[in-house]
Amino acid sequence: MKFFHEAEPGILVSKGVLTTEQDGRDWVAEYDALLQRERPFAVIVQAGDRPLPPAGKPMILWMKARKAELGRWVRVTIFIIADAAERAGMAASLPGRAKASPYPMALAADEPGAIAQARASLGDAAPDAAAGN
Repeated sequence: MKFFHEAEPGILVSKGVLTTEQDGRDWVAEYDALLQRERPFAVIVQAGDRPLPPAGKPMILWMKARKAELGRWVRVTIFIIADAAERAGMAASLPGRAKASPYPMALAADEPGAIAQARASLGDAAPDAAAGN
């Protein structure tokens, strides 16, 4: 996968910056493949890796069309923000963002903290995901 790395079963770390419309289409195809597994998963992203507008358009349209599937399978998206002040600012905006999101969002200072949160979010789902159910 070009834009996701499976750190552990069911825990996907986003990688790479999306700059072009083709990047957006490739990301959509990868995310579709993740949803087609029909297993719960958590996504970890670097908060600063926001897609550029050409990549964002196909992503936004896809997310709107897949809202139900995203809500069913994505247990959480965790944003890594190392700077405490930036993290606090994002934390203040999460309640408003949560209203538009089909899945919960969380924040972490680093990748190990994000992975720990992802594991917790998967809870009982983690053994099923590892077993391929």
